[in-house]
Amino acid sequence: MTIADRKAPLKKSIWLLIVLNAVDGILTYLGLTRGLVTEANPLLASFTPFTILGIKLFLSLCLFGLLFTAFAEIRTSFWRYTLISANVLYTMIFALHLYWIPFLFI
Repeated sequence: MTIADRKAPLKKSIWLLIVLNAVDGILTYLGLTRGLVTEANPLLASFTPFTILGIKLFLSLCLFGLLFTAFAEIRTSFWRYTLISANVLYTMIFALHLYWIPFLFI
C-alpha cells in the first residue's frame, strides 16, 4: 500500500460497507424466511425477517448518504481502521452466509 493509498478518502471503504451490509440483509432475509438460519444479532432477533431487511437497507441508504458529506473526505487513520474493521466483520458474516446459501436450492 503506497502512502497515497493510505491518505485517500474513505469512499472505497464506505462503498464496500454499503454493499456488504445490503447483501447481509438480503441473504439474512432469504435464510430467515426459508428457516435455514436464525438471527444471531440479539438486537435484531426479535424483529420479523422483513423488518430486519428494511433496517439493513435503511442503514445502507444512510451509509450511501455519507458519500456526499465531508465525512467521506476524512483522511484520518482512526476512521480508516474503523471502517476496515467493520468491513472485515461483514466479510466474515458473508463467509458464514456462503456456507448455507447452497441449501436455498435444495
